[in-house]
Amino acid sequence: MDTEQMDMSYWDMTWREYNEDNKTSRFCESHPYIVNSHGIWEVLSYKRGMKFWEYPLPNLEILIFSTFFIWRLLDISFNRIGLRVPRFTYMMIAGIILGQTCHVSNKSWLHNIFFPDDNRPKVAETLGAFGFVLYWFLKGVTMDAELPFKTEKRSSVIGFITVFIPLICGSLTFRWRERRGNISLLRTEYRLIIFLQSISAFTSIDTLLKDLQIKHSEFGRIALSGAMVTDMLAFVVTFFNAIYWEGLYGFMQTLGFCFFVVVMIFAVRPAMYWVIKQTPEGRPVKDFYLYSIFGLAFASFKFFDKAIHLFGPAGSFVFGLTVPNGYPLGATLVQKFESFNLGAILPLFGSLTMMQVDLLGLVKESGDFIRMEGQFYEVISFILLVNTVKFVVTTIAAYAFKMPLRDSFALALVLSNKGIFELAYYTYAVEIKLIRPEVFTILAAYSLLNSIFIPMLLELVHDPTKRFKCYRKRNLGILKEGAALQCLTCVYKPDHITSMIDLLETFSPSQDSPMACNILHLVELVGQANPMFISHQLQQPEPGSTSLSDNVIISFRRFQRQFFEYTSLDIFTSVSLSQHMHEDICWLALSRSLSLIVLPFHRTWSVDRSTIISNDDKLRMLNLNVLRRAPCSVAIFIYRKPIVESHMINSHSKICLIFNGGKDDTEALAITNRMRLTDKRTRLTIIRFIPKSSEMDNHEWEQQQSINLKESVTNLIGSNIKQNDEKVTYIDKAVSDGSETSRILRAMANDYDLFIVGRDSGIGTEATSGISEWTEFDELGPIGDLLASHEYPSSASVLVVQKQVYIHHTKSQKRISF
Repeated sequence: MDTEQMDMSYWDMTWREYNEDNKTSRFCESHPYIVNSHGIWEVLSYKRGMKFWEYPLPNLEILIFSTFFIWRLLDISFNRIGLRVPRFTYMMIAGIILGQTCHVSNKSWLHNIFFPDDNRPKVAETLGAFGFVLYWFLKGVTMDAELPFKTEKRSSVIGFITVFIPLICGSLTFRWRERRGNISLLRTEYRLIIFLQSISAFTSIDTLLKDLQIKHSEFGRIALSGAMVTDMLAFVVTFFNAIYWEGLYGFMQTLGFCFFVVVMIFAVRPAMYWVIKQTPEGRPVKDFYLYSIFGLAFASFKFFDKAIHLFGPAGSFVFGLTVPNGYPLGATLVQKFESFNLGAILPLFGSLTMMQVDLLGLVKESGDFIRMEGQFYEVISFILLVNTVKFVVTTIAAYAFKMPLRDSFALALVLSNKGIFELAYYTYAVEIKLIRPEVFTILAAYSLLNSIFIPMLLELVHDPTKRFKCYRKRNLGILKEGAALQCLTCVYKPDHITSMIDLLETFSPSQDSPMACNILHLVELVGQANPMFISHQLQQPEPGSTSLSDNVIISFRRFQRQFFEYTSLDIFTSVSLSQHMHEDICWLALSRSLSLIVLPFHRTWSVDRSTIISNDDKLRMLNLNVLRRAPCSVAIFIYRKPIVESHMINSHSKICLIFNGGKDDTEALAITNRMRLTDKRTRLTIIRFIPKSSEMDNHEWEQQQSINLKESVTNLIGSNIKQNDEKVTYIDKAVSDGSETSRILRAMANDYDLFIVGRDSGIGTEATSGISEWTEFDELGPIGDLLASHEYPSSASVLVVQKQVYIHHTKSQKRISF
């Protein structure tokens, strides 16, 4: 027996269930089955029992603690030095450390714990596999199932190219090698490598983006959309290959999958929405529903694995797609199961799988790579070829779609990432004899190195601080005539309801100028409650109860009824910490492709403006954060009185636009023009401050400049303003410094109902000279701050506008444009 033990190879010891002659695994167990030892009494009784770590339960506990301790230590250490790597990578490294430590001596107690020399059932491996299935199910839950149908042309083309071209190049290279002969890899191994290196698995990409905290960004959306396209192509390629290679059997597999998808779409998905409707607003989903869904997820796994003989976890993933993501159902499932799974169960899968890697054997074979011979060279060279093609074509495709070059590199890196899905599929392939264990160790080692170095390179080329910035313009200046105004209106306090409705009424939605209103009620999270994001289109309050957003819902639905034919309304409630509210605002604006965010000002005064009623510093910080990160244009509204007295029959609004020609003024002009076109009663005055000229009479010069102003405005907004429109007045005022600007604005303080100004209006010119230094609120700009100040003698409301900051494509570098 000792001789036989010495002759066992590395793979005989680590893959005991791998048997060339028999595809089944045989385990022996004693009955009655003993789960744990009798503790100290077993030692004191001098009975010859097993060592305590040989019992299944203590052995499992040791494995869980060991893997958890090592990967968490790695996570903390790497974060301390500023290196961000996906958490699953740490779990894989923990497996390498444990595996190599245990194999120092085959007779050590560590080897007996982690590689027991008997055929007991592998409880830890089974639990780890359970963790991966649960993980993949939850990834399906967090994904928007409608994403493939909302994918832009850019993401679809990039996703298709990044799979199709590497797939073709890999297949041609394999056939070339096959004709030359002397290949050591099996045909099935080549097919598997081509397939997994060509696709970009959604779960691996999602894990990378989430751990690097760039998932909720325009860049992250493009990457995830492209990954979803590759996943769909992966299913197509899988079934095409099944039909091509296996004939009728493959065709039956395809039919089984199609039947499963039809059931998910027409039976399970509606049932999920029924569960949501049965859950009162603000109340948790019943445990019965949660555990029923949990059970169906694993039933889907069994259906894929046993009925249609496909990769079982894919069934749980597809089932997860039927669960509506977000609050209440999807978010509750994630909150209930994800933390425990990531902390205790999933590390077993990552670590125990990587413990099978023969690291010392790989080091010995590395010399073959230098000599360009052997199995190691054959596998690595082929992987590098396919991935190089994939990286190059992805970069070219992204750059062709006007993405900056650095971001094109970053996208290519992300879509080349390999992680948890690839490792799981390699393990599955070993078990069903598609690849040999020796090839597995090379592929697993490559996946580990890939998951370490890709995030490092990504840190060098991608700037995560601009994660909400867009690659395309999203502002009112680009809206075509007749296009709907997509806006997000934020309500922080009950006082803001009236003011925001008053501003929306100023736009007067009509057939020629419809409006899509998204209302976000911001509620600060207190105590130990969990953050929530509620869509009031899906959930209704429990009968007899009240919702925390009742006043918001009732008031804005009353506004919608006034313009029912031309206004759509979606209302949301975000319950979160004040320091994270801006993320909800920016993400909602990004995901719904909105053009304008309207925020309330943080300070309110009494009617006579003698005292400050409220001064909320948290709201001010929220506004500043949104201005810095917003994916579209932003407006801050300072409300003092109604813009339009709706109860008066012949009432009309008088709006003053301060236009000094800056980028923000241009956006303010677009907003003003939309208000003027939709409400024929609106009277508009456009005023510009220009430096004084000593060459001619100021009054004569101002008249000449007014003509120039009229021509400039007409060029910016087209022919919407008629040459002799009596309701539009152009005024040019010559000023030498900011004090004269202040004097002129004070003189017209009571002439208008609403002032509109760009945030950067007049900055760097004589119009703001001397007053910029005294600005109290930077978010309003110098002129906006003057109009909103306590000393300004006006009861008119003020709207301060900042134009979208977007990432612009250039031939040489990434730069920010306006």
